[in-house]
Amino acid sequence: MSALDRIADAAAALDPRWTLLGLLIILDGWSLGHVWLSSVARREKALWTGILVLCPIIGCLFWFVFGPKHLPPERS
Repeated sequence: MSALDRIADAAAALDPRWTLLGLLIILDGWSLGHVWLSSVARREKALWTGILVLCPIIGCLFWFVFGPKHLPPERS
């Protein structure tokens, strides 16, 4: 059995719920990172963080639609 076959078997054995949960955690982390790197006021960051933690799916969608569209310049 080749390595590719073993990877395919492992992927087929995954529970889709765990896979979706993992993707949701990654997406939520990405959104939280963008919130805290944005240039909005601290109060708005706290509000967005609360929305993302309490309602991760809807919060990520709202952040994508209504959040700032660019990141501030990198700090050096």
